[in-house]
Amino acid sequence: MASELKGLELIEAKLEIERLNADFCFHLDHDNVDLLIDLFTEDACYSHGDRLSVGREKIRSLFSQRLNENARTARHMYSGLRLELSSANKATGTSVCMTFAKNAMPPVTPAVPYLVADFIDEYERSDDRHWRISKRHIERIFVDPNNEGPIGHQT
Repeated sequence: MASELKGLELIEAKLEIERLNADFCFHLDHDNVDLLIDLFTEDACYSHGDRLSVGREKIRSLFSQRLNENARTARHMYSGLRLELSSANKATGTSVCMTFAKNAMPPVTPAVPYLVADFIDEYERSDDRHWRISKRHIERIFVDPNNEGPIGHQT
């Protein structure tokens, strides 16, 4: 199905989804859990490996658990958004995220990527007209040998 959005509306949707992904990385890196959770739809699915969180409250619990663990410094950099708008309120996208992370306070040495992963996403425009993540699957591509997997995964 071709997108119902044209011209300026299409550009605005793409820019808002770009911002949504940038905000995800920023809020995750700065422990802004409430702002991070607002980027998801109420019934969102968030998966990484065998870990699956469904709904905002489960996703909130996951990211709150991350806060309660050791001191952690992380920076997520996302790039290369490939976006397909299927309607005025639905879109899919893929992008790449490179993560630097360590359970230590900054500055952290050496600066070695902890993970390079693909984000495989579905987006929905909510009743308030803001785009949100309705489904995000993180697929690991390059993994640091010290990376034991995402928080909350089954061992």
